[in-house]
Amino acid sequence: MPALAVRLLPRVDDLRAERAAVLRTRLAGLEAALARELPGWTWQRPAGGAALWIRLPAPAGAAVFSQVALRHGVELVPGAATDPSGDHDAYVRLPFTLPEPRLVELVELVARLARAWAAYGGTPSAG
Repeated sequence: MPALAVRLLPRVDDLRAERAAVLRTRLAGLEAALARELPGWTWQRPAGGAALWIRLPAPAGAAVFSQVALRHGVELVPGAATDPSGDHDAYVRLPFTLPEPRLVELVELVARLARAWAAYGGTPSAG
């Protein structure tokens, strides 16, 4: 393992730039799909990291919606699970790090979220 690290160290800036480009592409794809299928959902493009923090339209609760989404085959992390203050109960965390061969699943992921949202009682244009 140390020999590998020594070989990669001179390339760390290039590797970081390549990874950032891949994540930007995946993020753009996820944002486009969400905007098309769930326009009432809002988020801010992250400055770093590999997940979107999505605000569900009021009065949605992320913990309950996450259970509905799970029944539609999508596992979400409700914001309150990572914020003990409870200030983020209207948020869900959605990573955009699918490996390249699975990027086609992004469309299906968002379609499942849209079906879960409809089952939850939300509407695409709610907001």
